[in-house]
Amino acid sequence: MRRCAALAAALLLAACAATPPAPVSGWSGKLGYRVEAGASQRAQAGSALFELQGDAAAGSLQLQTALGTALADARWDGDGLRLHDGRESRQFASLEALGVALGETLQGPPLPLAALFDWLRARPWPGAPHRRDGDGFTQLGWQVQPEPGRLRLSRNAEGGNGAMTLTLILSP
Repeated sequence: MRRCAALAAALLLAACAATPPAPVSGWSGKLGYRVEAGASQRAQAGSALFELQGDAAAGSLQLQTALGTALADARWDGDGLRLHDGRESRQFASLEALGVALGETLQGPPLPLAALFDWLRARPWPGAPHRRDGDGFTQLGWQVQPEPGRLRLSRNAEGGNGAMTLTLILSP
């Protein structure tokens, strides 16, 4: 009986001493978007649940409806960049090309996926110049306004694309 108790205590202590899993680095929440009418488009707006993991070198972005239907599943790593939109899977040569495809899906400008990781940390992306604007900054043609628990991105119309506003409301 004492042996069983000692063995149980040893197993319990070993379990408590085990290294906890590394925290997952990423963001999740709700993404709202609005695209104003461009030269050949009509205005549109919508929202999606999102989950962004990893970084610009290796990561993923999932977009879902409020009911859990997959809208887009983008994944990138050293082996390539893939986007599955519920109908088809496509390969891309760069994160920028993937951002163009996601922007086209929303009938708006390319989405700056590489910069988004820094923007969610309320700082400019080191890969391009930026300009400070009040509480935010402008970079890559986007006005970035970080707030606690929220990130608002807006871009003026250009090149046939309508103006776009993205609001990311982050889950705690």
